[in-house]
Amino acid sequence: MKKPVPTLYLFNNIFYPQTVIPLTVSDQVSKEMLMSCFDHNIQIALYHPRERSKGIGTLGKILLIDENPDGSLSVMVQGLVRVKLLSTEAEGVFPLYYIEDFGDIDEITQTLTDSPLERLHTVLERWLNRHVSSAKERDRFMKDISSPVKLINNLCMLVIKDIELKQIFLESTSLLDRVRMMNALLVGDTPENEDIEMCEAIKNFERLETDHYKNAS
Repeated sequence: MKKPVPTLYLFNNIFYPQTVIPLTVSDQVSKEMLMSCFDHNIQIALYHPRERSKGIGTLGKILLIDENPDGSLSVMVQGLVRVKLLSTEAEGVFPLYYIEDFGDIDEITQTLTDSPLERLHTVLERWLNRHVSSAKERDRFMKDISSPVKLINNLCMLVIKDIELKQIFLESTSLLDRVRMMNALLVGDTPENEDIEMCEAIKNFERLETDHYKNAS
């Protein structure tokens, strides 16, 4: 178990490995934590404390911090690995959690087919065409999508809007399941949002699974 890491709660988004998230932070405690971590090159964990959370977050590295005229901070954080928050450190002005890596299960006996991945690449590329004006930036971004995991993480970050659904993707340890869910959610040639009926079906199934686990425990 690693030493405790500073933890920042996200209430409006979910953070994924292999993505970059912009933050605007105004409360003094969080500002002091971020400045201290940036100055000392300390990694931080970002975590959404939703009601049904399983304690899964993302460990990240602060890339830059700028102070705004109103005193708030604009922060860019790069996601590194998915982690599970285990327990808190009693001392400290801001939350400190012991963490452990939270990786995918071994699915070596199954393979991803090219067809759904090609379609999801196209979905992401079309999303970038509508939202990023610079062709150079779009090309750079797509060239950096070097694996199915990175593709799914960035689709979750950029395209999926529902917070509960985004957390379900973060907590899933099956890449195959994540690819299947994403293909079912993003319907049509240029999907802007997840399919509402499929979104609710996935969330309801996850709620049943979570409740069953809690009752069995």
